[in-house]
Amino acid sequence: MMLLPVFLAVLLATAPASAEPWQVHAAECQRRKAAGEHAEAGDACRQAFEAVPEGPQSFDQRSLLAFSAVRLYKKAHKASNDVAPLCSATALLRTFEAQLATLPPDDRPGDRTGVADALREIEPRIAGMCAEGSADDLVAVGRPDGKPKTEPPVSPAHAPAEMVVQPAHPAKTSTTDSSTRSGERRPLRIAGWTTLGVGLALGGGAIAMLVKGAAMDVQVDSLNATYPAGSTIPHAEAQRFHNLTRQGERANDLALGLGIPALALFISGVTLLGIDAHQRRTDRRFAVHPGPAGLRLMMEF
Repeated sequence: MMLLPVFLAVLLATAPASAEPWQVHAAECQRRKAAGEHAEAGDACRQAFEAVPEGPQSFDQRSLLAFSAVRLYKKAHKASNDVAPLCSATALLRTFEAQLATLPPDDRPGDRTGVADALREIEPRIAGMCAEGSADDLVAVGRPDGKPKTEPPVSPAHAPAEMVVQPAHPAKTSTTDSSTRSGERRPLRIAGWTTLGVGLALGGGAIAMLVKGAAMDVQVDSLNATYPAGSTIPHAEAQRFHNLTRQGERANDLALGLGIPALALFISGVTLLGIDAHQRRTDRRFAVHPGPAGLRLMMEF
């Protein structure tokens, strides 16, 4: 499957005059894509998709062309901010979805997942902005000719009555998208990282105090070795001995006072993050399926 796009690119780039119609359209798609004409290239790939004849490899060819067209339509939308390419991509995905529905339920699960994921991504962005132009196409609302629009979109409240057209099949946002958007503010994750960060900061302070206390102890031991028991200690050295002893004890007390809450906060933060990850696990899905450039790994939240 990974070699199929390369094989088709080489084959279609040199399609002879006697090539099948879908091959001619696919070659045109490649030429338009090389010229940077993404919308026209997407249309050509879509025409090739529609012209693929029935056969053992028909769904392999349709999958390649469909996802290639959708990718080109996305690039065209990104370049021009025009919704018409996304409308065309949605219509193509729905067509491919209907064709996949004619197969056994367990056949081509990767394509089914890819179509569902693409529709889930595109449809919320064009909800209410497209209308059914024909049985196999979607056009932007108020633009039946599908030409690029240079004016900013007009809100339905201020648009003329003839321009406000509701789509025949309104795009439905999946429950996964709704839950994802509504759960963007995840309090457990925020609280977990905050608690963990404070715990790590306190732990760093505790370690610093331990190091300081150990340094004071080393200096005290050095003074003890210099002046053994029974010897006369100068007043300045005796005062330094007492200061070092007090500083070492204070550093050890601070290390203990910071270390206990640091450990508690660290455990609490890890626990909160674990609970958040467990809650998200039910909404996470991985899918590996063939796409325009071979195998694709998709992670959905």
